[in-house]
This record gives sequence, C-alpha cells and structure tokens, in this order.
Amino acid sequence: MSFVREFTDPACPAAFAAEPARWRFEWRWGDRVAWAVVMAPRPAVTAEELAAVSEMPVEPAPRGLGAPSMHARRAVVGARLGWPGLERAMLRRLRVLIMGGEPADDSDTFELAAAQAGIPVAELAAFCAEPQVEAALRADIALGRTSPSFEVDGRSVSLEEVELPDPRPEPRSVLEVLEWAGTPLATAEVAAVCGRDVRDELTRVARFEPVGSDGYWSPG
Repeated sequence: MSFVREFTDPACPAAFAAEPARWRFEWRWGDRVAWAVVMAPRPAVTAEELAAVSEMPVEPAPRGLGAPSMHARRAVVGARLGWPGLERAMLRRLRVLIMGGEPADDSDTFELAAAQAGIPVAELAAFCAEPQVEAALRADIALGRTSPSFEVDGRSVSLEEVELPDPRPEPRSVLEVLEWAGTPLATAEVAAVCGRDVRDELTRVARFEPVGSDGYWSPG
C-alpha cells in the first residue's frame, strides 16, 4: 500500500487544473493507495495560472480567486476531522463552486458545498469553530508546502510521473468512468482517465451541465 499526500487549496486554479491527472491516478491505483488531503496556501493568482486551467469549467471572471481562502481550507479540515472520508467530497464541491463563480470566502458557499457533500451544514459550521480544527489547519500550513503539490511514499512527485505496480485496466467506456467517479466530471477529467478524446462518446451517453467554457458530465 502506497501513501499519497495532496497539498491543496480549494480556491487554487493550478490545483483545479491538476484534477484530470488526479482522477487518472485514482483510476489506475486508487485501491492501492491511502490518500491524505492537506491544506496548503496557494500562490498569488496569475494570468499563467488562469491559462493553465482553461480546459476546465471555470467562469470567465470567478469572484472567489482573489479572496482569502482560509475559511474554505478550514471547512475541508473540519470535514476531515469530523466526518472522515468526506473531506475529499467537501474539497471537490468547494472547488467546483468557487471555479464556477461562487466567492471563496462566503458562508453560503461553504454551506452549499457541505450539503452537496452529505455533511450536516450546521454541525460542520459549529465544529469548524473548535480549537482542534484551527490547530489542525495551522499544522497543515506549518508543513511549508504550497498548492498544488503531491507526495507519494514521502517523495515529492508529479502524479503523471508515478508508476505503481498492477494498475487497474483501462476503462471500457466513458459511462464506466462516470459511474465510478460518483460525482460529475469535466470533459478534460474524463478524457484524462480514458486517455483519448471522449466528447463525442459523452454526448451520446451522458448528461451535460455547462459551466464557463465547458461543463460537467453525469450518467445520462
């Protein structure tokens, strides 16, 4: 069993741009790794960062990218401590909402993300005010990493470079990928998992929700 640590921020465009590679990694070795989500500060948002995320569903002028994201990071840590196993869903929903135009520092964004992730909204809000959540968030930040970066078995790597034994067989269809993911995926994410152009296949079997210049696909 390998161990992966993902250093990330819900409002980081570069981390959003890394989602296709992360989904590909999860498909190939997800049942052979333990995964930890660690909150890390994001660098200042630059034109280069926004260009890097151009293939993902991002509103032309997301309101949240210039706002502080400490509260969003705290929400993910609260989910990690209080609802183990749901922190990934919380991170994903926050990321999708923020890149879709919702403000990164607004309680309405956190509440909507929690509800979508299956976490009791009021309970998460109360828990995030507890000292243990703040201490865990500060401990994450004290590791000195920036978003996005990854460690596999203690080694800093790009996920595209990692090769582990016995990868899962390639997917047989885009529908298999969408059903496995359990959450809507962007076109670029499905394409990364499948390793091919998938848009025509998606239009035949999946339901599309437009966001920005692209959108998300769900089983039709």
